[in-house]
Amino acid sequence: MEQLLDWLEGRLTPAEAEVLAAAVQANEMFQEQAAWLRDFLQFSRTTVLVNPPASVHQAANAAFAEYASQKRPFSSLQSFIASLTADNWQRLSLAGVRNVTLRTTPRQLIYSSDLADVALNVHVQTGSQHINLDGQLFLLDDCDPADFIAQLLQDGIERRLTICDALGKFSLTNLPPGNYSLLLSRPELEIDIGSLELA
Repeated sequence: MEQLLDWLEGRLTPAEAEVLAAAVQANEMFQEQAAWLRDFLQFSRTTVLVNPPASVHQAANAAFAEYASQKRPFSSLQSFIASLTADNWQRLSLAGVRNVTLRTTPRQLIYSSDLADVALNVHVQTGSQHINLDGQLFLLDDCDPADFIAQLLQDGIERRLTICDALGKFSLTNLPPGNYSLLLSRPELEIDIGSLELA
C-alpha cells in the first residue's frame, strides 16, 4: 500500500514507477487497491475538515489511548522468514577449494520458508566487482508467482525493485558488493531473507 501511494503521488523514480505500473496492470488485487487509493486521495483533496473544540479533542485522545492500551496491534500481513538451507560455496570450502576458486565460481544459495523455497544465483560480472543476482521463487501453495515483487534493501533503503515472472524468476543486476536483505512480497504475504551477503 505504501508503494502504491508513493506511485500515485509521484514519489517513485521513473524506473520504479514503470515496474509498479506493470505489476498493477497484471494483478487485479493491485488494481482494486490503486483505485481505492485514487478515490481516497481525491476525497482528501476536496474535503475540508473543521478542527473540533479543544475539550472534544482531549476527550477523544484519552478515549483512544485507553482503547489502544487494551488491544493488541493487528496486521493483515503474513511474514515468512526464510532461512539458508544450502550454499554451494560452503561445500566447496569443506572440500578444500581455495578462496580464489570460490570467488570465480557462481554461488547458489537456497532459502526455505513455510510458504516457499527461494533459489538465488550470484554471479560476479567479468572484469568488474559488480554482481548480478538471479532468483526463482518455488511456492509451496497455489499462489501465482507472477503476483510477487522482489525488493532488495540495504540499511532499510530500497536499492532494486522488480517483478517475478510466471515461473517465479526475477533478476537484479549491477549490484555493488555488500550486505542486503531481500523481500519477496504480494498483498498480505511476504517472504523475508533478512541477511544476504553479496561479495
